Amino acid sequence: MATTAYSLSADWNAANRYTSSGETDIILSNTSGRVVNWVLTTSDTTPSLGAAQGHPLLPYQSRAMKLLEGERLWFSGAGASASLGI
Repeated sequence: MATTAYSLSADWNAANRYTSSGETDIILSNTSGRVVNWVLTTSDTTPSLGAAQGHPLLPYQSRAMKLLEGERLWFSGAGASASLGI
């Protein structure tokens, strides 16, 4: 499993987005002491809900997910860091 580290910002940012190619198993891990928020979309358009309204991933927790073809996983968190294992 390849892992990529991210330094996150408070708002949704295309640099902190992953687009699946095919059905993909991933693990999103919060590697910081701050909350990471995430949301799934089906387009490159910035999510309409505010970043703080995304699903919370608490400090030092991980979440395994299956993404469908073309789904985008966006993640954010002011001063937070995360890793994405694919």
